[in-house]
Amino acid sequence: MLELTYVAATSRLERLGPRERRVLQMVAHGQSGSAIARQLGLTPEEAEAVTRRVFDKLGLVPSAHLGRRVLAVLTLRQARDVARDVARAEAG
Repeated sequence: MLELTYVAATSRLERLGPRERRVLQMVAHGQSGSAIARQLGLTPEEAEAVTRRVFDKLGLVPSAHLGRRVLAVLTLRQARDVARDVARAEAG
């Protein structure tokens, strides 16, 4: 079930704008909401709203056992792996 969640999210990455994708990467790197806010020139509330929107667009629901960072890392890793496999297939 978990794999289906982040694999499905990978197919939705194109729904994210540049700032939203950056937020996803920042979450994946373990940056706090306040750090994200500072780097993007947002209030903490605005940064949290953008982060929620990213996860909503991707259909990812953090839980007590599966936090945002884990979901972000898995989704970005899956996207990288898919891109690598496509490049190999095209070259091959």
